[in-house]
Amino acid sequence: MKWFHFKIRLGIRPKLAGTYLLIIVGVLLGINWLVLGALEADYLRDREVKSLTNANIIALAGQDVILRQDRNTYYFARNYGEQVRSRVIILDGSGKVTVDSFGESWLEGQSLSHAEVVSALAGTGRAGVYTLQSSGEKVLYAAVPVGDQKPASGAVMLVTGLSDVYIALGEIRRLMMLVSTGGGLIAVAVGLFLAARFTRPIQNLTGAVQAMAQGQLGQRVKIDSSDELGRLAESFNEMAGKLEKEDRIRRQFLTDSSHELKTPLSSIKVLAQSLLDGKEQDIEVYRDFLQDVNTEADRMSRLVNDMFQLAKLEDAEYPVQFSAQELEPVLDHVQGLLRGQADLKGIIMEIRPAQGAGGRTAVADVISWPLNRDLFTRVLINLLDNALRYTSTGGKVLVSYQVERDELVLRVSDTGRGIPQEYLPHIFERFFRVDQARARETGGTGLGLAIARQAVLRHGGTITVDSRQGVGTTFELRFPGTPVRVHS
Repeated sequence: MKWFHFKIRLGIRPKLAGTYLLIIVGVLLGINWLVLGALEADYLRDREVKSLTNANIIALAGQDVILRQDRNTYYFARNYGEQVRSRVIILDGSGKVTVDSFGESWLEGQSLSHAEVVSALAGTGRAGVYTLQSSGEKVLYAAVPVGDQKPASGAVMLVTGLSDVYIALGEIRRLMMLVSTGGGLIAVAVGLFLAARFTRPIQNLTGAVQAMAQGQLGQRVKIDSSDELGRLAESFNEMAGKLEKEDRIRRQFLTDSSHELKTPLSSIKVLAQSLLDGKEQDIEVYRDFLQDVNTEADRMSRLVNDMFQLAKLEDAEYPVQFSAQELEPVLDHVQGLLRGQADLKGIIMEIRPAQGAGGRTAVADVISWPLNRDLFTRVLINLLDNALRYTSTGGKVLVSYQVERDELVLRVSDTGRGIPQEYLPHIFERFFRVDQARARETGGTGLGLAIARQAVLRHGGTITVDSRQGVGTTFELRFPGTPVRVHS
């Protein structure tokens, strides 16, 4: 046999409405059942008390007549039965029927063993509800003893029909069902309304997410609530903003990188084409052309390396290891790498602890600090290289360092031409150059400060800049942590 499986996809709205309906129906059915049960028990209790009272009155009023068990006993039972609208049955001390107010001869002489009869003959009145097998009608048996003797010398039993009770209960049941149905329909309508109201924000969020999945990153959701949905919308909008920003940065990066790579490639293409088309025989001319090609290739290689380095640093999953590094040897190594460039331009380059008031060292000399040596070195080289590029002959570049509370603070200062104030907010952006023409002349890729900033961020630190034109520029770096060992 081949089985077919059908999967029904329901939205949140019908699910919520269906849940409301099931809950309401269950609650109404439970309430109806409890109320009807309580009413039935109350009606039957009232009828039991009334029947036992009538049976006691009959037993007390006709005690002498009942015990004689003659024809007068029958008339007595019949008259009282008509008054209380019940069948009156008289029994002797053994439980045998002696008189039936209905006058049915088949019952007379029969022994009854009902619990009510046994209890009455034992001296205690009792009542119980039974269902007649012949008609299915419910009746109430109420039996009481005759006289004060125990065991009793006889008993009076009333058989009372309960059709009026169950007719009344049926009317009440129909009324309750009508009210419950109306209430249920109203509740369903309210549930649908509330479900639509509650799910509308979710539908908005779903639509926005689907649009974002198709590349429309400018989606925002407006939800005027402070509940969980409101907080979810805020988180979504914040995420959408970050994604849009990252996508914009990515697109800009691709555009900028393509433009930056295009320049050396175009130069190489022009030089190569010139060599192919030219008829120059002098080997030195070819050497000059090839030297230019090599220079452009080196420039493109630096650019690609910087782009790769920046991409790695921006990847949160790219591992960065930190270990205790002796600060002064690292600074001496950086100074040694750039000493030749500084001497060539006639620039004084100095690396020393920060000076406090009176010319004394502001803090103890830091011996070691938790750093990534390669990234830390790259940051200093990038900043010092920029400082040396844009500082004129006879100028000065200074690197000072100190510990402030739980931070290692370094300041790279120069006496260069400075940066215009309107450019300061953008200097850490990829490929941003204050002077495009001069930057390319000096061989910069436009990624040095972006790499420095990202490397500092991977340390959990900060980098800021302060610059005044004609005075100079100062970069301040702060690395959080705890010195491993400090000497005073």
